[in-house]
Amino acid sequence: MKRVRAFIAIEFSTDLQQRLDALVQSLRAAGLGGIRWVPPENIHLTLRFLGEIQPETLQGFITYLPSLAQAFSPFTLHLQGLGVFPGLRHPRVLWVGVKAPESLFNLQHEVENLAHQLGIPPEDRPFTPHITLGRMRPDFGSQDQIVLETQLRNLAQRFNASLYVEEVCLFRSDLLPDGARYTLLLRTPLLGARKRENGLST
Repeated sequence: MKRVRAFIAIEFSTDLQQRLDALVQSLRAAGLGGIRWVPPENIHLTLRFLGEIQPETLQGFITYLPSLAQAFSPFTLHLQGLGVFPGLRHPRVLWVGVKAPESLFNLQHEVENLAHQLGIPPEDRPFTPHITLGRMRPDFGSQDQIVLETQLRNLAQRFNASLYVEEVCLFRSDLLPDGARYTLLLRTPLLGARKRENGLST
């Protein structure tokens, strides 16, 4: 059977997506080009990109992610500041920073453990929560670099938002000629269960 490209993420409210899109529009209006912007409806916080997985592996996430999530209580994320990966000299990704409680890191750690139990190799980089706004295209030039540095100074301290996280989501990602299309496969609540299930047993 055909593999499925999928990821686990925290979904954003429409209001927050619109606020982030307004930030993007202000950057574009300032003359920042050479960037492939993320459509507002695709903006989210990725907990684990799963890659292209077999249908039975996908079913494993559908089966076990709810019991994992119910062990966690809802929490609040704070979005603030702008930055780039890997750095200003050779920027590749433009992001909004995320200030998160320990709950987010614990949740992501358990998602990573589940992925490992389902046969997915571990990530080679530590989890760094951030919101991707755009990725630099090959035509990102010196003038874009100047505008970027100016806008990072001007906007880094001005953008602030928060999100109350109550759910974790599993998405399918289809790569189309006009960009990625995300399809929600599972939305499961954080219930703050008193007792946590261990491993894959039910």
